[in-house]
Amino acid sequence: MTERTPTSMDLLDFPGAAELIAAGGVEPPSAEAVDGAWAAVTRAAAREENHAKPITTPLTRTRLKSPRVRRPRRLLVAAAAVAAIATGTVAYPVLDMGGEPAATASASEFFEGMAEVAEDAPATTPSYWKVRVETDNQDDGRRTDTNYYDREGRVWSVDADGTVHEPPTGEEGKVKKWPVGKEWLTWPDLENLPTEETALAALFPKDPNSRFDQVTIMLEDSPASPELRAALFRILADTPGMKLVGDVRDSKGRAGVAVEITQKSWVRMGENGGGDGGGGGGAELPLHTKDRYIIAPDTGLLLETTHKIIDRNTPADRYTWLEVGPAERVE
Repeated sequence: MTERTPTSMDLLDFPGAAELIAAGGVEPPSAEAVDGAWAAVTRAAAREENHAKPITTPLTRTRLKSPRVRRPRRLLVAAAAVAAIATGTVAYPVLDMGGEPAATASASEFFEGMAEVAEDAPATTPSYWKVRVETDNQDDGRRTDTNYYDREGRVWSVDADGTVHEPPTGEEGKVKKWPVGKEWLTWPDLENLPTEETALAALFPKDPNSRFDQVTIMLEDSPASPELRAALFRILADTPGMKLVGDVRDSKGRAGVAVEITQKSWVRMGENGGGDGGGGGGAELPLHTKDRYIIAPDTGLLLETTHKIIDRNTPADRYTWLEVGPAERVE
């Protein structure tokens, strides 16, 4: 018999949990509410202890010498909910980053859970990394691209009819790279990155928005190892402004959990001259975007990302990740 994988809402199974997640802040709770929440966690702990079994995978056997102590994902989220109820608030400071509101307790704990899911993924050493993504935006319309990257970063593309386009030898601009701080890293470079959260975070921009963008770009389609993906999720857990939306379906009907962040950026309008001479310029128009990320809770893979300019009638840019993973051949 196949056991059903719990959804994010299954993790919080005491009365009022859904309202707690949706609320930005709540009134101080009654003693009965706090007692009931703690009782729910106690019952969950008993179930976890009764049913827990040692898990041995190739990854756990080859993990770092000082592995992170794991807690059941159910208890991670439930304990965070109890803390939120007991203090009368859902939002709590995760990391001080210039006075910005921190990630909500539920979003932070969700990313911690995704870090544990990522750690449990099997380690692979494939010859290629396959990425098939559907893009829908104003500039390009809707299209689906299938690309393969080899371990040197060279890019193969495959048409819808199966025609394979090999990268010409020495062609500039045909090497796949991912941004980390001011550097652009290839697949082998990623394998040399630290997987301890603090050391890894120090390589990304200090500005939380820029750091968030670079981390999510890597989570979308990079061949990061399970340990590296786990560290990336833990960096997101310390990102301010994240909100857990909850269970949703992406544009293809796949079930996932959505998180959102509202960011401010600027676009230069009417720029004259340009270049590095410092002349010209043009007005900078501030833009606010609401970015949504839908994640498969059982794998930690990103299913879909959307970027919507607030107060504009333009549709959201959408990137639906149809297939991201190892491959032994281009086909």
